[in-house]
Amino acid sequence: MSNFPINPLRITFHTGSCRELSRVAATAKKDGVTVVMTEVTPFHPRNYRWPDQPADKGRLQTADGARFDVEDAVFVGVSPDGIFFVDGEIPAKKHDEGWRFCVGHAVRAANLSFTRGEEITLLVDEDYRRSLSRAHSAAHLMALALNRSMEPLWRKDAVADPFGAPDFDTLAMDVSVISPLTCRDRYRLGKSLRKKGFSADALRSDPQKYENEINSALAAWLREDAPVTQRAEGDGLTSNRYFCTTLEGRSIEMPCGGTHVRALREIGQISARVSLPDEETLIIDTSVS
Repeated sequence: MSNFPINPLRITFHTGSCRELSRVAATAKKDGVTVVMTEVTPFHPRNYRWPDQPADKGRLQTADGARFDVEDAVFVGVSPDGIFFVDGEIPAKKHDEGWRFCVGHAVRAANLSFTRGEEITLLVDEDYRRSLSRAHSAAHLMALALNRSMEPLWRKDAVADPFGAPDFDTLAMDVSVISPLTCRDRYRLGKSLRKKGFSADALRSDPQKYENEINSALAAWLREDAPVTQRAEGDGLTSNRYFCTTLEGRSIEMPCGGTHVRALREIGQISARVSLPDEETLIIDTSVS
């Protein structure tokens, strides 16, 4: 990896791209697979720090037509002296001096060999990507609807969401898991949240009321059919990116490194189901159809 290219390696998944013609920048062996890095990639990798959205599926295709399945798309960090790290092994933060970060395409194939500078085509499974993007966009809308529904349960001021409501989604979030057409969000209702001024008593006594409010808001917003864009502060893997749309005449912007639809109509219908498996846990299952 000492000859890892100086030029930054670009991502395009935030633009909606599912196909790119690029050149091999570097390769490395890791646990029996070949990790291929390219100058440009449309593949969205699983973020090892916040693994809510799974990695894209797809293939790499050589100039002679050979195709290789991408087993995983991962975060790669390359140290200033050219040492290669993957996902949780990366000992640096994204702004550490001299470090570079890119997407690695994990391919498992016998006698696989790519040459630096070799031209290849990167092909993302568009149907799978679309199913994740619909679920992820729906999850953002659900978060805003949840915040609005929870607003009367706050006794103190709290960090606000784009509508000005206390940002329950951010303050109480424990785990978020996105799957094709679904998303499950788990929230903590324990002591820490109570100290911030939130009381869950009314939620526990009538969860159906809040589920109805969330779904009512979601249905109304989908009828607006606003465009969705992703604003990016650069085209590197670690550049900040944002989910952007318009709801009720207000510009909405939320930090997000995943993939999304291009208009609210592409989500389809959204259904959110509220459950409280114990006194200190709220789960919301969001599905699209």
